[in-house]
Amino acid sequence: MDAGLYLPGESILHKLDSRLKTGSLVAVSFLTTMAHGLGLFSLSVGILVLFFLSGLSFRRIRSLFLAVAILGLFYAVALGWYWDESWHFWRGYWSTEGLIQAGIIMLRIGIIFILTRLYMAVTSPSDQGLGIAYFFTPLTRITPKAADFSLLITLTLRFLPLLIEEAGMLYKARLAKGNIPQNTGKRIIELANLLLPLLSITLRRAEELADNLLTRGYVSGGYRVLGIKEWEKRDSIGTAVLLVWLAITILIQNVGVYSY
Repeated sequence: MDAGLYLPGESILHKLDSRLKTGSLVAVSFLTTMAHGLGLFSLSVGILVLFFLSGLSFRRIRSLFLAVAILGLFYAVALGWYWDESWHFWRGYWSTEGLIQAGIIMLRIGIIFILTRLYMAVTSPSDQGLGIAYFFTPLTRITPKAADFSLLITLTLRFLPLLIEEAGMLYKARLAKGNIPQNTGKRIIELANLLLPLLSITLRRAEELADNLLTRGYVSGGYRVLGIKEWEKRDSIGTAVLLVWLAITILIQNVGVYSY
């Protein structure tokens, strides 16, 4: 999760509560895994609307289309090419049903990839951690370890970008020294030599964090989600729009099924 994944902005998606965005990501992703036909069409249209509302440029998700295309090619060969029980696979043939199934899987993957990218683009790492941890809070009534897991997620999402930034600074310092090997193997070894100072920085930050937690009186199972902003009217409107979108998707998908 490098710093470039989150793009600060003033779009309506940036201003929505992190709890709503996190819950929407889970709900839409779950529905995508079961949707087909008109249901996938409804989800695709909704994703396009969210993309335009986010203000994200197409070049930010260009690499996602390449990844989806590669996966689509794999599924097209795996599901669309049929051959007999012999190992002469080159004597097989293309199956229309298999290609359609591969296309559906590719579309599902594309929707989830783009939705996740949008979530990361309009939600800061700290808000992502708070949003995820919020949904784990009810589990603390079952086991105190749920609170520890919430803290782990929050801290990971908060400090991982900082560690990546430290790694970038180490790499730039190495570039400033010059004499970078041109050979690929030696360059990999040169980059591997940066792991030790990066590990040292990571352990130092972890020690500082542990000291801060002890100073604040943290005990296992005692973590509570803090810093969640006040729920606003636009968040309620966003929740209503999400529920309507999901309901329409489920409805037209069932209508499509019954029509067959």
